[in-house]
Amino acid sequence: MINTYIPYFKARDRVTLNKCLKSNFVSTAGPLVNKFEKTFSTKYKFKYSVALNSGTSALHLGLKAIGVKEDDTVILPSYTFAATANAIIYNNANPWFFDCDKNFNLPLKTIEKILKKETHKKSGRLILKKNGSIVRAIIPVSTFGKKLDFDNLLGFSKKHNLKILFDTAACHDPKIFNFIKKKEMNFCFSFNGNKTLTTGAGGMFSSNSKSISSKVRMLANVGKKSKKYDYETVGFNYKMTNVQASLGISQLNNIKNILNIKRKIFNNYNKYFLNLKDIKLITNQNYINWVFAVMVKSYKEFKKLQNAFIKSGIQMDLFWKPLHLQKPYTKFKKSNLNNTHSIWKKVVVLPSHPGLVVRQQKKIIKNVLKICK
Repeated sequence: MINTYIPYFKARDRVTLNKCLKSNFVSTAGPLVNKFEKTFSTKYKFKYSVALNSGTSALHLGLKAIGVKEDDTVILPSYTFAATANAIIYNNANPWFFDCDKNFNLPLKTIEKILKKETHKKSGRLILKKNGSIVRAIIPVSTFGKKLDFDNLLGFSKKHNLKILFDTAACHDPKIFNFIKKKEMNFCFSFNGNKTLTTGAGGMFSSNSKSISSKVRMLANVGKKSKKYDYETVGFNYKMTNVQASLGISQLNNIKNILNIKRKIFNNYNKYFLNLKDIKLITNQNYINWVFAVMVKSYKEFKKLQNAFIKSGIQMDLFWKPLHLQKPYTKFKKSNLNNTHSIWKKVVVLPSHPGLVVRQQKKIIKNVLKICK
C-alpha cells in the first residue's frame, strides 16, 4: 500500500533517540525540551516557544491564555480538523462555523457583513444579538499547511477587537514564518506522526508575547510557575517529553533536506497536472505545503479516482468532513457555508511524503491521468 503520509526518519533520528534513552531522561524532565523550544524559535523566528504533548493542547492553552472565557464565541472555519473546534469547547466557549473561500481561507469580507448583521458593539466588544455572547476570538486555519495572509488577518481581528490564534498545525516550511511577528499573533503547531516535522506526537505554542507564552507554560505545567509543588491555578499536564524533544531536534536539523525532497515530489506532480482541465491544484510554488492536494470537478470524479487508487494499492480517502455536519458540533452556530458544502467531497490528497519513491509517484500519476483529462 502506498500511504498518503508516513513519518520520515533517517539514521540520525535513531542515533539521537538512542542517546536520549541512554540518558534516562525519558519523561517531561530533561534538557532537550528546552533545547527543542529554542531551536524551533530560532528556525521559525519566534521569541518564545512552549513544547507540548499535542497540537490540540497548544490550541486549548493558547485560547485560554489569550482570554477566551466560558460562554464566549470563537470564529473558525468549518473545514478544519476537529481539534480546532474541540479546543474552543474545552474552554467552555462556543464555536461559530464559517465558510472558506476558493483558496480555503476565511472570507473576511463575508464574515464582516455577517458580523454587522448579527452582532452589536458594547464597550468595544462584539456581542451576539441572539444570546449576548461575546465574540472573543478568531482562529484562521492553515489548510494543507498553506501560507496565510497573517498581517491581513491580524488587521481584521484588531478592527473587530478580536483575539487571534493561528492554527498552523501542519505549516512547517520556515520560509512561511520569515517575517516580524506582532505580539498579538499567536501560533499553534502539531508534530503528529503524519506531519512534515514529527516528534511522534507533540505540539508547540509560539509567540512573540512573553506574557502569553508564560501563561501557556504555567498552564501546561499543572499550573506551576516553579518546580516546587506550589500551584498558581488549576493547570494541565500537557508538557512534551524529553524523548519527543530529542526526535524534534533531529527532525529540525534535517528539515531543509525533508522540504527539498518534498519540493521535488510537488514539482513532479505540478509538471503532469498543471494543464489538466478536470482538476485544480491547491499549491503555492513559493512554499512547501504539508500535503499535495488537488480538487476534482465532482464527487463522482472523486469516487472514480478513489476506485482506481484502491485497485492499484494507493491509499485515498476523503479529507476533512466539515465539522458543522458532524454529530458533536451540529448544535453550534454556523453561517454561510455554501462553498464548504460544494468542495469538501472533491478534495484529493495525494501521497507526497518524503519517503515516496519515483516508481510509486509514477504509479500515482498514471492513475490520475487515466481519470482526469
